[in-house]
Amino acid sequence: MARGISFLAVALCLPAVPALAAFAQTSADPTPTASRVSDVYVGTSKGVYLYHADVNGKLSLVSGSPFSIVGTAIGSNHHYFLSYGLTYVHAYPVASSGAIKTQVSQIYTPHYSGSECGTIKGGVLDHSGQVAYAQLYGNQQGGEQGPCAALQSFKLSSSGGLSFLGSTQFATELQTGIGGYATLISLSGNGNYAYSASYDHECNLITWQLKRESSGAMLLDSYGILKVPSTPADWRWYPWVVTADPANHMAVALGAESGSFGPCGDVAHLTQLAGFTVTSDGNLSTTNPPDHMPAPQVNPQILSVSNSGQFLAVGGNATHFGEEGSQTPGLQIFHFNGANPIVLYSNTLITAPIDEIHWDNTDHVYALSNANHKLYVYFVTSKSITAAPGSPYSLPSTPTALSVVPLLCSAPASDGVHICDPSNGSSVGSQVLVAASGKISGTLDRMELWVDGVKRYTGRSTQLSTTVSLRAGNHRFGVFAVNTAGQKWNNVVYATVK
Repeated sequence: MARGISFLAVALCLPAVPALAAFAQTSADPTPTASRVSDVYVGTSKGVYLYHADVNGKLSLVSGSPFSIVGTAIGSNHHYFLSYGLTYVHAYPVASSGAIKTQVSQIYTPHYSGSECGTIKGGVLDHSGQVAYAQLYGNQQGGEQGPCAALQSFKLSSSGGLSFLGSTQFATELQTGIGGYATLISLSGNGNYAYSASYDHECNLITWQLKRESSGAMLLDSYGILKVPSTPADWRWYPWVVTADPANHMAVALGAESGSFGPCGDVAHLTQLAGFTVTSDGNLSTTNPPDHMPAPQVNPQILSVSNSGQFLAVGGNATHFGEEGSQTPGLQIFHFNGANPIVLYSNTLITAPIDEIHWDNTDHVYALSNANHKLYVYFVTSKSITAAPGSPYSLPSTPTALSVVPLLCSAPASDGVHICDPSNGSSVGSQVLVAASGKISGTLDRMELWVDGVKRYTGRSTQLSTTVSLRAGNHRFGVFAVNTAGQKWNNVVYATVK
Protein backbone atom coordinates (compact mmCIF):
# COMPACT_ATOMS: atom_id res chain seq x y z
CA MET A 1 0.00 0.00 0.00
CA ALA A 2 1.09 3.59 -0.43
CA ARG A 3 0.85 4.16 3.30
CA GLY A 4 0.44 2.03 6.42
CA ILE A 5 -1.69 2.34 9.50
CA SER A 6 -0.42 4.47 12.36
CA PHE A 7 -0.15 2.28 15.48
CA LEU A 8 -0.55 4.14 18.77
CA ALA A 9 1.48 2.27 21.33
CA VAL A 10 -0.24 3.94 24.29
CA ALA A 11 -3.70 4.23 25.75
CA LEU A 12 -6.40 6.63 24.80
CA CYS A 13 -7.45 8.97 27.57
CA LEU A 14 -10.44 7.92 29.63
CA PRO A 15 -13.58 9.58 28.26
CA ALA A 16 -16.04 11.26 30.54
CA VAL A 17 -18.04 8.41 32.06
CA PRO A 18 -20.07 7.76 35.19
CA ALA A 19 -18.17 7.47 38.48
CA LEU A 20 -16.13 4.27 38.78
CA ALA A 21 -18.17 1.47 40.29
CA ALA A 22 -15.33 -0.41 41.96
CA PHE A 23 -13.48 2.68 43.14
CA ALA A 24 -15.99 4.75 45.06
CA GLN A 25 -14.85 8.33 45.34
CA THR A 26 -13.75 9.39 48.81
CA SER A 27 -12.92 12.73 50.34
CA ALA A 28 -9.27 12.07 49.48
CA ASP A 29 -9.97 11.75 45.77
CA PRO A 30 -9.18 14.75 43.57
CA THR A 31 -12.05 16.80 42.18
CA PRO A 32 -11.87 19.65 39.67
CA THR A 33 -10.84 23.00 41.07
CA ALA A 34 -10.21 26.35 39.43
CA SER A 35 -6.48 25.54 39.43
CA ARG A 36 -6.70 21.88 38.35
CA VAL A 37 -9.11 20.27 35.93
CA SER A 38 -7.03 17.36 34.64
CA ASP A 39 -3.79 15.45 35.10
CA VAL A 40 -1.53 15.20 32.07
CA TYR A 41 1.06 12.41 32.03
CA VAL A 42 3.88 12.53 29.48
CA GLY A 43 5.94 9.36 29.31
CA THR A 44 9.55 9.96 28.29
CA SER A 45 12.86 8.14 28.15
CA LYS A 46 13.61 9.53 31.64
CA GLY A 47 10.28 8.66 33.28
CA VAL A 48 6.77 10.11 33.50
CA TYR A 49 6.32 13.86 33.84
CA LEU A 50 3.04 14.86 35.49
CA TYR A 51 1.38 18.22 34.84
CA HIS A 52 -1.77 19.78 36.31
CA ALA A 53 -3.91 21.58 33.73
CA ASP A 54 -5.98 24.59 34.82
CA VAL A 55 -9.21 25.96 33.33
CA ASN A 56 -7.27 27.79 30.60
CA GLY A 57 -5.21 24.73 29.69
CA LYS A 58 -2.03 26.07 31.30
CA LEU A 59 0.23 23.27 32.56
CA SER A 60 2.14 23.20 35.85
CA LEU A 61 4.78 20.56 36.49
CA VAL A 62 4.07 18.47 39.60
CA SER A 63 6.82 18.05 42.16
CA GLY A 64 8.54 14.66 41.99
CA SER A 65 8.49 14.45 38.18
CA PRO A 66 9.74 12.44 36.43
CA PHE A 67 8.21 9.41 38.13
CA SER A 68 9.87 6.06 37.55
CA ILE A 69 7.87 3.32 35.85
CA VAL A 70 8.78 0.18 33.91
CA GLY A 71 8.04 0.29 30.20
CA THR A 72 5.52 2.56 28.48
CA ALA A 73 2.65 4.43 30.14
CA ILE A 74 -0.94 3.26 29.63
CA GLY A 75 -2.83 5.64 31.92
CA SER A 76 -4.60 6.11 35.24
CA ASN A 77 -8.06 5.50 36.74
CA HIS A 78 -7.34 8.07 39.51
CA HIS A 79 -6.33 5.27 41.89
CA TYR A 80 -3.78 3.24 39.91
CA PHE A 81 -1.42 4.02 37.06
CA LEU A 82 -0.64 1.26 34.55
CA SER A 83 2.29 0.66 32.21
CA TYR A 84 3.44 -2.15 29.95
CA GLY A 85 6.75 -3.67 28.90
CA LEU A 86 7.27 -6.40 26.32
CA THR A 87 5.87 -9.13 28.57
CA TYR A 88 4.53 -7.48 31.76
CA VAL A 89 1.69 -5.17 32.74
CA HIS A 90 2.53 -3.09 35.84
CA ALA A 91 0.30 -1.28 38.39
CA TYR A 92 1.26 1.65 40.65
CA PRO A 93 -0.83 3.49 43.28
CA VAL A 94 -1.62 7.14 42.55
CA ALA A 95 -1.57 9.92 45.16
CA SER A 96 -4.31 12.57 45.35
CA SER A 97 -1.97 14.88 43.43
CA GLY A 98 -1.74 12.30 40.63
CA ALA A 99 1.82 11.42 41.60
CA ILE A 100 2.85 7.84 40.79
CA LYS A 101 3.97 5.72 43.75
CA THR A 102 5.94 2.47 44.03
CA GLN A 103 4.68 -0.52 42.01
CA VAL A 104 2.25 -2.83 43.83
CA SER A 105 1.70 -5.55 41.23
CA GLN A 106 2.60 -6.90 37.81
CA ILE A 107 1.42 -9.74 35.61
CA TYR A 108 3.48 -11.82 33.17
CA THR A 109 1.60 -12.06 29.88
CA PRO A 110 3.39 -15.14 28.41
CA HIS A 111 1.73 -17.26 31.11
CA TYR A 112 -1.61 -16.75 29.36
CA SER A 113 -3.24 -17.53 26.04
CA GLY A 114 -2.66 -15.00 23.29
CA SER A 115 1.06 -14.75 23.98
CA GLU A 116 1.73 -16.90 20.90
CA CYS A 117 1.10 -13.72 18.89
CA GLY A 118 4.18 -12.00 20.26
CA THR A 119 4.83 -9.20 22.74
CA ILE A 120 2.78 -6.27 24.00
CA LYS A 121 2.60 -3.33 21.61
CA GLY A 122 -0.09 -1.23 23.32
CA GLY A 123 -2.52 -0.99 26.21
CA VAL A 124 -5.95 0.48 26.95
CA LEU A 125 -7.96 0.93 30.15
CA ASP A 126 -11.69 0.31 29.80
CA HIS A 127 -14.10 3.15 30.59
CA SER A 128 -14.66 1.97 34.16
CA GLY A 129 -10.94 1.83 34.86
CA GLN A 130 -11.33 -1.73 36.15
CA VAL A 131 -10.09 -3.73 33.14
CA ALA A 132 -6.83 -3.35 31.23
CA TYR A 133 -6.49 -4.60 27.67
CA ALA A 134 -2.99 -5.54 26.45
CA GLN A 135 -2.64 -5.84 22.68
CA LEU A 136 0.06 -8.13 21.31
CA TYR A 137 1.35 -8.78 17.83
CA GLY A 138 4.26 -10.53 16.19
CA ASN A 139 5.08 -13.73 14.33
CA GLN A 140 3.03 -16.72 15.42
CA GLN A 141 4.85 -19.35 17.42
CA GLY A 142 4.61 -23.13 17.27
CA GLY A 143 5.28 -23.48 13.54
CA GLU A 144 2.48 -21.20 12.37
CA GLN A 145 3.26 -18.84 9.50
CA GLY A 146 3.02 -15.08 9.43
CA PRO A 147 2.16 -12.48 12.05
CA CYS A 148 -1.01 -12.26 14.14
CA ALA A 149 -2.62 -10.02 16.75
CA ALA A 150 -4.17 -10.87 20.11
CA LEU A 151 -5.87 -9.01 22.95
CA GLN A 152 -5.47 -10.08 26.57
CA SER A 153 -7.88 -8.79 29.26
CA PHE A 154 -6.82 -8.25 32.89
CA LYS A 155 -8.92 -7.31 35.92
CA LEU A 156 -7.55 -4.49 38.10
CA SER A 157 -8.73 -4.96 41.69
CA SER A 158 -9.40 -2.26 44.26
CA SER A 159 -6.06 -3.15 45.87
CA GLY A 160 -4.13 -2.87 42.59
CA GLY A 161 -3.83 -6.59 41.85
CA LEU A 162 -3.99 -7.84 38.25
CA SER A 163 -5.70 -11.10 37.24
CA PHE A 164 -6.26 -12.69 33.82
CA LEU A 165 -9.82 -12.62 32.40
CA GLY A 166 -9.34 -14.05 28.92
CA SER A 167 -7.81 -13.45 25.50
CA THR A 168 -8.79 -13.40 21.86
CA GLN A 169 -6.72 -13.82 18.71
CA PHE A 170 -7.64 -11.90 15.57
CA ALA A 171 -6.12 -10.65 12.33
CA THR A 172 -4.57 -14.06 11.69
CA GLU A 173 -3.88 -13.51 7.98
CA LEU A 174 -1.90 -10.29 8.15
CA GLN A 175 0.38 -9.64 5.21
CA THR A 176 4.08 -9.71 6.01
CA GLY A 177 5.88 -6.60 4.75
CA ILE A 178 2.81 -4.42 4.13
CA GLY A 179 1.66 -3.78 7.65
CA GLY A 180 1.75 -7.04 9.59
CA TYR A 181 0.01 -5.64 12.64
CA ALA A 182 -3.34 -4.31 13.78
CA THR A 183 -4.22 -0.85 15.03
CA LEU A 184 -4.65 -0.45 18.77
CA ILE A 185 -8.29 -1.11 19.70
CA SER A 186 -10.69 1.80 20.05
CA LEU A 187 -13.58 1.33 22.49
CA SER A 188 -17.15 2.34 21.67
CA GLY A 189 -18.77 5.04 23.80
CA ASN A 190 -20.50 2.50 26.06
CA GLY A 191 -17.43 0.25 26.16
CA ASN A 192 -19.35 -2.80 24.93
CA TYR A 193 -17.40 -3.09 21.67
CA ALA A 194 -13.90 -2.43 20.42
CA TYR A 195 -12.52 -2.05 16.91
CA SER A 196 -9.19 -2.58 15.18
CA ALA A 197 -8.10 -2.52 11.54
CA SER A 198 -5.59 -4.62 9.62
CA TYR A 199 -4.96 -6.12 6.20
CA ASP A 200 -6.30 -9.55 5.31
CA HIS A 201 -4.64 -12.06 2.97
CA GLU A 202 -6.10 -10.27 -0.07
CA CYS A 203 -4.77 -6.89 1.09
CA ASN A 204 -8.20 -5.61 2.06
CA LEU A 205 -8.00 -3.38 5.12
CA ILE A 206 -10.81 -4.76 7.24
CA THR A 207 -12.39 -3.85 10.57
CA TRP A 208 -12.20 -6.34 13.44
CA GLN A 209 -15.09 -6.07 15.90
CA LEU A 210 -14.64 -7.31 19.47
CA LYS A 211 -17.37 -7.65 22.10
CA ARG A 212 -17.12 -7.23 25.86
CA GLU A 213 -18.19 -10.21 27.96
CA SER A 214 -19.87 -9.87 31.36
CA SER A 215 -16.49 -10.51 33.02
CA GLY A 216 -15.01 -7.52 31.21
CA ALA A 217 -12.96 -9.64 28.79
CA MET A 218 -13.01 -8.41 25.19
CA LEU A 219 -13.40 -11.22 22.63
CA LEU A 220 -13.55 -11.35 18.84
CA ASP A 221 -17.11 -10.94 17.53
CA SER A 222 -16.93 -10.39 13.75
CA TYR A 223 -14.98 -8.70 10.97
CA GLY A 224 -15.64 -7.19 7.57
CA ILE A 225 -15.22 -4.30 5.16
CA LEU A 226 -17.00 -1.04 6.03
CA LYS A 227 -19.73 0.02 3.63
CA VAL A 228 -20.37 3.62 2.51
CA PRO A 229 -23.62 4.61 0.73
CA SER A 230 -23.58 5.95 -2.83
CA THR A 231 -20.11 4.53 -3.41
CA PRO A 232 -19.15 4.23 -7.11
CA ALA A 233 -19.11 0.63 -8.30
CA ASP A 234 -15.33 0.59 -8.88
CA TRP A 235 -14.41 1.95 -5.41
CA ARG A 236 -13.59 0.10 -2.22
CA TRP A 237 -12.97 1.70 1.17
CA TYR A 238 -10.23 1.14 3.73
CA PRO A 239 -10.65 2.15 7.40
CA TRP A 240 -7.35 3.61 8.63
CA VAL A 241 -8.25 4.56 12.17
CA VAL A 242 -11.39 4.73 14.34
CA THR A 243 -12.29 6.71 17.46
CA ALA A 244 -15.49 7.08 19.53
CA ASP A 245 -17.60 9.83 21.04
CA PRO A 246 -19.45 9.22 24.35
CA ALA A 247 -22.79 8.60 22.60
CA ASN A 248 -21.86 5.50 20.57
CA HIS A 249 -20.85 7.22 17.38
CA MET A 250 -17.48 6.69 15.74
CA ALA A 251 -15.27 8.93 13.63
CA VAL A 252 -13.54 6.89 10.94
CA ALA A 253 -10.75 7.88 8.56
CA LEU A 254 -11.33 6.07 5.27
CA GLY A 255 -9.10 5.65 2.25
CA ALA A 256 -10.40 4.52 -1.14
CA GLU A 257 -9.09 2.70 -4.20
CA SER A 258 -10.83 3.09 -7.52
CA GLY A 259 -10.57 1.67 -11.00
CA SER A 260 -8.37 -1.30 -11.81
CA PHE A 261 -6.26 -2.36 -8.88
CA GLY A 262 -4.12 -5.31 -8.02
CA PRO A 263 -3.32 -6.85 -4.67
CA CYS A 264 -1.77 -4.30 -2.32
CA GLY A 265 -2.01 -1.52 -4.91
CA ASP A 266 -1.83 2.20 -4.18
CA VAL A 267 -4.63 4.08 -2.48
CA ALA A 268 -5.74 6.49 -5.16
CA HIS A 269 -7.64 9.11 -3.18
CA LEU A 270 -7.05 11.39 -0.24
CA THR A 271 -8.25 9.95 3.05
CA GLN A 272 -11.71 11.20 4.08
CA LEU A 273 -13.62 11.44 7.39
CA ALA A 274 -17.03 9.91 8.11
CA GLY A 275 -19.34 9.63 11.11
CA PHE A 276 -20.58 6.12 11.91
CA THR A 277 -23.12 4.79 14.41
CA VAL A 278 -22.57 1.72 16.55
CA THR A 279 -25.70 -0.42 16.07
CA SER A 280 -27.17 -2.61 18.81
CA ASP A 281 -25.13 -5.59 17.56
CA GLY A 282 -21.91 -3.59 17.37
CA ASN A 283 -21.80 -3.10 13.61
CA LEU A 284 -20.63 0.26 12.23
CA SER A 285 -23.17 1.94 9.97
CA THR A 286 -23.06 5.29 8.18
CA THR A 287 -25.38 7.45 6.08
CA ASN A 288 -22.49 9.71 4.97
CA PRO A 289 -21.96 9.49 1.18
CA PRO A 290 -18.47 10.14 -0.20
CA ASP A 291 -19.24 13.72 -1.24
CA HIS A 292 -20.22 14.53 2.39
CA MET A 293 -16.97 13.10 3.82
CA PRO A 294 -14.38 15.89 4.17
CA ALA A 295 -10.76 15.24 3.26
CA PRO A 296 -8.62 16.94 5.93
CA GLN A 297 -5.52 18.95 5.11
CA VAL A 298 -3.71 16.85 7.73
CA ASN A 299 -2.94 13.19 7.13
CA PRO A 300 -5.51 11.51 9.44
CA GLN A 301 -3.32 8.93 11.19
CA ILE A 302 -4.67 9.86 14.64
CA LEU A 303 -8.29 10.75 15.46
CA SER A 304 -9.67 11.86 18.81
CA VAL A 305 -13.24 13.01 19.58
CA SER A 306 -13.61 15.42 22.49
CA ASN A 307 -15.24 14.11 25.66
CA SER A 308 -18.13 16.51 25.03
CA GLY A 309 -18.67 14.80 21.66
CA GLN A 310 -18.61 18.15 19.83
CA PHE A 311 -15.15 18.26 18.27
CA LEU A 312 -12.84 15.95 16.33
CA ALA A 313 -9.07 16.44 16.37
CA VAL A 314 -7.10 15.02 13.44
CA GLY A 315 -3.35 14.54 13.53
CA GLY A 316 -0.56 12.88 11.62
CA ASN A 317 3.21 12.61 11.46
CA ALA A 318 3.78 11.85 7.77
CA THR A 319 2.69 13.07 4.33
CA HIS A 320 0.09 11.11 2.35
CA PHE A 321 -0.28 11.56 -1.42
CA GLY A 322 -3.48 11.03 -3.41
CA GLU A 323 -4.82 11.91 -6.83
CA GLU A 324 -6.30 15.14 -5.47
CA GLY A 325 -3.11 16.34 -3.78
CA SER A 326 -1.39 15.60 -0.48
CA GLN A 327 -2.16 15.57 3.25
CA THR A 328 0.57 16.82 5.56
CA PRO A 329 1.69 16.24 9.14
CA GLY A 330 0.05 18.46 11.76
CA LEU A 331 -3.14 19.09 13.73
CA GLN A 332 -6.62 20.11 12.53
CA ILE A 333 -10.00 20.48 14.28
CA PHE A 334 -13.48 19.55 12.93
CA HIS A 335 -17.01 19.79 14.28
CA PHE A 336 -18.19 16.27 15.08
CA ASN A 337 -21.92 15.65 14.65
CA GLY A 338 -22.47 12.03 15.64
CA ALA A 339 -23.93 10.09 12.73
CA ASN A 340 -24.20 13.25 10.62
CA PRO A 341 -21.39 14.43 8.34
CA ILE A 342 -18.25 15.84 9.94
CA VAL A 343 -17.78 19.58 9.28
CA LEU A 344 -14.55 21.54 8.88
CA TYR A 345 -13.76 23.92 11.77
CA SER A 346 -10.11 24.96 11.41
CA ASN A 347 -7.32 24.86 8.90
CA THR A 348 -4.08 23.20 9.95
CA LEU A 349 -3.19 24.63 13.38
CA ILE A 350 0.39 23.37 13.38
CA THR A 351 2.52 21.55 10.83
CA ALA A 352 4.71 19.67 13.32
CA PRO A 353 4.41 15.87 13.15
CA ILE A 354 1.80 14.74 15.72
CA ASP A 355 1.94 11.28 17.32
CA GLU A 356 -0.87 11.41 19.91
CA ILE A 357 -3.96 13.47 20.66
CA HIS A 358 -6.16 13.49 23.79
CA TRP A 359 -8.86 15.71 25.31
CA ASP A 360 -9.96 16.55 28.84
CA ASN A 361 -13.49 17.34 30.02
CA THR A 362 -13.11 21.09 29.47
CA ASP A 363 -12.46 20.83 25.72
CA HIS A 364 -8.72 21.28 26.00
CA VAL A 365 -6.95 19.27 23.32
CA TYR A 366 -3.40 17.99 23.87
CA ALA A 367 -1.24 17.04 20.87
CA LEU A 368 2.14 15.38 21.35
CA SER A 369 5.01 15.65 18.88
CA ASN A 370 7.68 13.05 19.55
CA ALA A 371 10.01 14.44 16.90
CA ASN A 372 9.79 18.03 18.17
CA HIS A 373 9.77 17.10 21.89
CA LYS A 374 6.76 19.39 22.35
CA LEU A 375 3.23 19.23 23.75
CA TYR A 376 0.70 21.54 22.09
CA VAL A 377 -2.40 22.57 24.07
CA TYR A 378 -5.48 24.34 22.68
CA PHE A 379 -8.74 25.48 24.26
CA VAL A 380 -11.59 24.71 21.84
CA THR A 381 -15.06 26.28 22.02
CA SER A 382 -17.88 26.56 19.49
CA LYS A 383 -16.59 30.05 18.61
CA SER A 384 -12.82 29.91 18.87
CA ILE A 385 -9.66 27.81 19.11
CA THR A 386 -7.03 29.39 21.36
CA ALA A 387 -3.53 28.22 22.24
CA ALA A 388 -3.24 27.68 26.00
CA PRO A 389 -0.85 29.93 27.95
CA GLY A 390 2.67 28.55 27.58
CA SER A 391 1.85 26.33 24.60
CA PRO A 392 3.74 24.68 23.04
CA TYR A 393 5.50 23.11 26.04
CA SER A 394 9.04 21.89 25.51
CA LEU A 395 9.60 18.44 27.01
CA PRO A 396 12.82 17.63 28.87
CA SER A 397 13.46 14.34 27.06
CA THR A 398 12.17 12.23 24.19
CA PRO A 399 8.42 11.57 24.68
CA THR A 400 7.04 8.06 24.32
CA ALA A 401 3.43 8.33 25.56
CA LEU A 402 0.67 10.74 26.51
CA SER A 403 -2.26 10.15 28.87
CA VAL A 404 -4.81 12.78 29.93
CA VAL A 405 -6.92 12.01 33.00
CA PRO A 406 -9.84 14.42 33.58
CA LEU A 407 -10.72 14.91 37.23
CA LEU A 408 -14.18 13.58 37.98
CA CYS A 409 -17.07 15.12 39.85
CA SER A 410 -18.69 12.41 42.01
CA ALA A 411 -22.16 11.24 40.99
CA PRO A 412 -25.12 11.58 43.39
CA ALA A 413 -26.19 8.51 45.37
CA SER A 414 -29.61 8.42 43.69
CA ASP A 415 -30.93 9.68 40.34
CA GLY A 416 -30.18 13.37 39.97
CA VAL A 417 -27.41 15.88 39.28
CA HIS A 418 -24.51 16.83 41.57
CA ILE A 419 -22.75 20.16 40.87
CA CYS A 420 -19.20 20.14 42.23
CA ASP A 421 -18.13 23.55 40.91
CA PRO A 422 -18.99 26.29 41.57
CA SER A 423 -20.19 25.55 45.07
CA ASN A 424 -23.43 27.22 46.11
CA GLY A 425 -22.85 30.73 47.52
CA SER A 426 -19.18 30.84 46.48
CA SER A 427 -17.23 33.69 44.92
CA VAL A 428 -15.30 32.80 41.77
CA GLY A 429 -13.28 34.45 39.04
CA SER A 430 -13.95 34.36 35.32
CA GLN A 431 -13.37 31.91 33.56
CA VAL A 432 -15.88 29.98 35.70
CA LEU A 433 -15.37 26.23 35.85
CA VAL A 434 -18.64 24.29 35.98
CA ALA A 435 -18.23 20.62 36.90
CA ALA A 436 -21.21 18.32 37.45
CA SER A 437 -22.13 14.65 37.36
CA GLY A 438 -25.48 12.99 36.69
CA LYS A 439 -27.02 9.67 37.65
CA ILE A 440 -30.14 8.83 35.67
CA SER A 441 -32.52 6.08 34.66
CA GLY A 442 -32.43 4.90 31.06
CA THR A 443 -29.98 6.09 28.42
CA LEU A 444 -28.46 9.55 28.54
CA ASP A 445 -29.28 11.87 25.67
CA ARG A 446 -27.47 15.01 26.86
CA MET A 447 -26.24 17.13 29.74
CA GLU A 448 -26.93 20.86 29.54
CA LEU A 449 -25.55 23.89 31.36
CA TRP A 450 -27.84 26.93 31.69
CA VAL A 451 -26.51 30.20 33.13
CA ASP A 452 -29.06 32.86 34.06
CA GLY A 453 -31.69 31.09 31.94
CA VAL A 454 -29.50 30.85 28.81
CA LYS A 455 -28.14 27.51 27.58
CA ARG A 456 -24.35 27.72 27.44
CA TYR A 457 -23.19 24.14 26.86
CA THR A 458 -24.38 20.67 25.79
CA GLY A 459 -22.45 17.45 26.42
CA ARG A 460 -23.09 13.76 25.75
CA SER A 461 -21.67 12.28 28.94
CA THR A 462 -22.93 12.10 32.52
CA GLN A 463 -19.75 14.00 33.42
CA LEU A 464 -20.07 17.68 32.52
CA SER A 465 -17.06 19.95 32.80
CA THR A 466 -16.70 23.24 30.97
CA THR A 467 -15.81 26.89 31.49
CA VAL A 468 -17.85 30.02 30.82
CA SER A 469 -16.87 33.70 30.70
CA LEU A 470 -19.23 35.86 32.78
CA ARG A 471 -19.41 39.47 33.87
CA ALA A 472 -19.01 40.39 37.53
CA GLY A 473 -22.13 39.85 39.65
CA ASN A 474 -24.45 37.12 40.90
CA HIS A 475 -25.28 34.25 38.56
CA ARG A 476 -27.53 31.19 38.50
CA PHE A 477 -26.03 27.90 37.27
CA GLY A 478 -28.43 25.09 36.31
CA VAL A 479 -27.37 21.67 35.05
CA PHE A 480 -29.86 19.31 33.40
CA ALA A 481 -29.48 15.60 32.61
CA VAL A 482 -31.93 14.34 29.97
CA ASN A 483 -32.44 10.73 28.91
CA THR A 484 -33.60 9.52 25.49
CA ALA A 485 -37.19 9.21 26.78
CA GLY A 486 -37.23 12.92 27.63
CA GLN A 487 -37.02 12.57 31.43
CA LYS A 488 -35.06 15.34 33.10
CA TRP A 489 -33.06 15.73 36.31
CA ASN A 490 -31.52 19.02 37.36
CA ASN A 491 -29.76 20.97 40.07
CA VAL A 492 -29.10 24.69 40.59
CA VAL A 493 -26.41 26.66 42.44
CA TYR A 494 -25.73 30.38 42.78
CA ALA A 495 -22.29 31.97 42.72
CA THR A 496 -20.80 35.46 42.52
CA VAL A 497 -18.25 36.34 39.87
CA LYS A 498 -15.75 38.94 41.11
